[in-house]
Amino acid sequence: MHPWYRTILTLAGGVIRVVGRPEIRGRERVPMAGGLIVAANHGSFWDPPVTATSLPRETFFLAKEELFRVPGFGALIRSVNAIPIRRGVGDLSGIARALDVLREGKCLLMFPEGGRMKDGKLHRAKPGLGLIAAHARVPVVPVYLSGTNHIRRCLARKERIRVQFGHVLPAEALLEGDAETGRALYQRVSDRVMEAIAQLKRESDGPETDTAPGPTERGASY
Repeated sequence: MHPWYRTILTLAGGVIRVVGRPEIRGRERVPMAGGLIVAANHGSFWDPPVTATSLPRETFFLAKEELFRVPGFGALIRSVNAIPIRRGVGDLSGIARALDVLREGKCLLMFPEGGRMKDGKLHRAKPGLGLIAAHARVPVVPVYLSGTNHIRRCLARKERIRVQFGHVLPAEALLEGDAETGRALYQRVSDRVMEAIAQLKRESDGPETDTAPGPTERGASY
């Protein structure tokens, strides 16, 4: 990790420990070298720093382009490895930068749902993760986050942040048996990753929790 990233990570981790008393499980499953996608559900703006501070290696992540226009904040997130991407369109420059990061053997954090889902439920993934995973051909580690959208309850000590890392999904397994190409393939890969996150949710919260939306539901753009 470069010094500035380590400093910001340390400060952010301190705040998160005070606020959310995070419980982190399965961190040892994260490969320490080689290109890797870490894929998590997304319900709160706390999710990127919580996931990054839980990971044992330096991480890059995609962030919507609008955030980089905020004075000061844009410079800050860029300095800690944020990659701007335009949502709702096929942003080739953002996708190309993400692929470069993975081909350089680095770790990329992605949120398959594409944006914050404030209802606390899992939603169908967009095909963007599948596109990047299919072209980079790197493994994916699913992550289930809970508590990040209930920070007030965490502060009141009625809840805590939980981070559950799943087993590595090899690129070959994600792509195996797929006759689809193009967008259909990308969506299928994203669906497989989202189902792995849903399984972590069931293991964490119990069998009565919701599952990842199925492929018959309408998907959104990259």
